[in-house]
Amino acid sequence: MKYLLTFSFIIWLACAGFAGIGFNDVPKGHWAYDSVYDLVRMGVTGGYPDGTFQGTREVSRYEIASFLSKLSRYLNEGDAVEEKLLSELKNEVAVIKFEQNEIDRKVKFYGKVESGAIVSPTVNRGGKFDYRLKLSMLRDFDYDSNLKITLDTVDAGFNSSSDRPFATKLIDVEGKFKIGAYYYKVNLGPGVVPHVDSEGIFPSENYTIYIRPKTAVEVSRKIGKLSWSGSYVTRQVQTSGKIGVHELTTNIEYNYGFASVNFRPRYLFEIDGPHDFLAELGVDCEPVKKYKIKVLLGVGSPRDGTSGMYLKLIKEINDPWQTGTNIVARFDKVGSKYRDNYLDEYEFIYLNNFDRLILDGMVDIGLRIDQKIFDDLSLQWKGDYVTDGCYRYGAAYPETYFLWQLGLNYKLSSTIAVEVFYRAYNVPSEIAQFADPVPAFSDLFGVKISTSF
Repeated sequence: MKYLLTFSFIIWLACAGFAGIGFNDVPKGHWAYDSVYDLVRMGVTGGYPDGTFQGTREVSRYEIASFLSKLSRYLNEGDAVEEKLLSELKNEVAVIKFEQNEIDRKVKFYGKVESGAIVSPTVNRGGKFDYRLKLSMLRDFDYDSNLKITLDTVDAGFNSSSDRPFATKLIDVEGKFKIGAYYYKVNLGPGVVPHVDSEGIFPSENYTIYIRPKTAVEVSRKIGKLSWSGSYVTRQVQTSGKIGVHELTTNIEYNYGFASVNFRPRYLFEIDGPHDFLAELGVDCEPVKKYKIKVLLGVGSPRDGTSGMYLKLIKEINDPWQTGTNIVARFDKVGSKYRDNYLDEYEFIYLNNFDRLILDGMVDIGLRIDQKIFDDLSLQWKGDYVTDGCYRYGAAYPETYFLWQLGLNYKLSSTIAVEVFYRAYNVPSEIAQFADPVPAFSDLFGVKISTSF
């Protein structure tokens, strides 16, 4: 009986019919019809000369051995065919991958053009048209090494008061490569580029900052969840070519689950001149989905207490109500003695919502709200409320201001976007950053078109 069960199990393994042979005792509709004819098709078994299959007859061990041998041979032949097809497929994939890598390693060009116009409804002195071109050339040599050259016109095309030498202010070069377990990056660039409007038609545009790569050498390595990098940065390169300020900095970051901790000390000095040391400790975390928090504490002059410190808080809320609403709230408080003005340390504090510096002794409270209306249409409000270090704002407190903007963004395509906005700038003391005299209130309307390629 056990042989009958074994044989029945072999028959049950198959699942397709055989059209060339028919058995009298296995008519169409029989419960084992498909299994029987599938085994016949595979050559595992056959019928008797009288045209029957005799599925209820007991089988011997010899017959079982014969059935299993034929089944094994059939399966091996199938595996051989599959292995051949798989081998051919792997070869085809390797060829395609090689061809794609060759294409990727060729020189690639990409960039962005931004053009816009602004006009003030309260100042009858005409408007302004500007543009900015960013064009990059990238050459990949392998997976870990490449060379990138970028042209960035910043404000050179429309700011008559600026002096932007082509080679030293508009071009930057970046090279990356790997040796052993270490990654290296070499930059040649102008660093921070401030925009200064000598005509003063649009005060909110004055002292906005363009962030460009600095001339630097960096080495980095990652070991598990720990990342490390060390850099030498040249700052204030004089017209003679002599380096004004040297910077040595390192960054250590550890990622743990939903949070990461980083520590960045910086040492700045001039040869036979002043020197300064700053250190930053930051924590980035995402305690729950859609909520991100960043906390950063900087120490520049410990002996001066809180006057020598810097505190930053950022909270991001991404679409909490499933309405397409994204909110970023930030708080920056910079001690009055945190940085050394002689060593050009302004950009160590992140720029605010309008790409403006946050100066020592000031508090900047920023908010940005993005509201999606349709797939390609969104509304944005952003603002920065700036007070002195004691949270005072008004005519008696120079450099305090309230700057806000409401804009509508529309994506015409994946590469073209249009923005229309209104901006208002309130400076009750009429003294803006860097003791710049401005009206107590100014505003503007603007339109901007950006094209990526």
